[in-house]
Amino acid sequence: MTERSRWRRLLVPTAIAVTALAGVIADTGTASAATSQDFGPTVVTGIPAAPPVGTPATQLVVPMATVSTPVTAGQTAYVYSELRAYDADQVNLVDNEVRCSGAGASNVVMGENVLPPTGDPAHRDITVVTRFLVSATSTGTLNCTLYLRTASTSSSVAQETVSGTLRFAATSVGEDTNGLAVQQSLPVGELPVTSAVTAPVVDRTLPPGYSQLAVIADVEYHRCAGTDPCTANYSTASFTLTATTSGGSSCASAPPATTQESVPRGVNHAAIPLYTIVTLAPGCTHVHAQVTTTHVAGDTGSVGAAAAGLTDSTGQAGSTPNHTSAMTHLFVVPS
Repeated sequence: MTERSRWRRLLVPTAIAVTALAGVIADTGTASAATSQDFGPTVVTGIPAAPPVGTPATQLVVPMATVSTPVTAGQTAYVYSELRAYDADQVNLVDNEVRCSGAGASNVVMGENVLPPTGDPAHRDITVVTRFLVSATSTGTLNCTLYLRTASTSSSVAQETVSGTLRFAATSVGEDTNGLAVQQSLPVGELPVTSAVTAPVVDRTLPPGYSQLAVIADVEYHRCAGTDPCTANYSTASFTLTATTSGGSSCASAPPATTQESVPRGVNHAAIPLYTIVTLAPGCTHVHAQVTTTHVAGDTGSVGAAAAGLTDSTGQAGSTPNHTSAMTHLFVVPS
């Protein structure tokens, strides 16, 4: 399955879920106080060239859009963004990072490499989605900014064109019985996929009154786990999202969402979106959801967990100030 066909298949039901399940669609605007903002097309130049081996790469970090919304303590917002990258003249890293601050704090980043005209057609024009839940820890204003993080993997300074959108798909979604967002992200580290890995996992009890759940996962998959020579120069893996409900009679399971991706050398890593939906029968208030990544062929890959030491602005990994951003994550939007 190609990158473009994978996104066409998965983004449509996700858009439906945003409308039908989240129930609150933001107004479109361009001001910093807007709850939705589009950007681009913008030609990004001066993308730093790859440094000598053994030297940390410099990432160009560019804020592309900012949205804001008033929230009350304990409220959970659903943040949704898309970053499209194309017309690259080198093999470039393209990360879609969203950082939220103010009345709540959360950082999430997903990324891939975009290829130049000589590269695989499926990766010359990519769309990276970053979506997650963020909880308000105080009453006030929640601010979220989408940052393009990009660097050339060649010895040449590069350019590319980007466009996209950032919005609050919903400013208030349901929580579990403890009042917590139904979400799980992986901690810092890599999970080698030698056979199969099941992570992340969400296992929660919901208050009564919900009728339907949208179950959403994003997996950051890396071609090489770093434990093998990676001589095949590609890694193929399958990704399956499952969700079951329990607690009552005739409790339903969601149709499994599954896809397979082959990540070649050069592309190096891929953002894998997964989505399914399940109807809640009366009393079926417990949900168990998980993602299983299975090695299919080629090199041993890995599931990317949280990324530590990301520079707040243009610079090298570890430069101060810096922060950690979640990568692979799973969340549930009840309605």
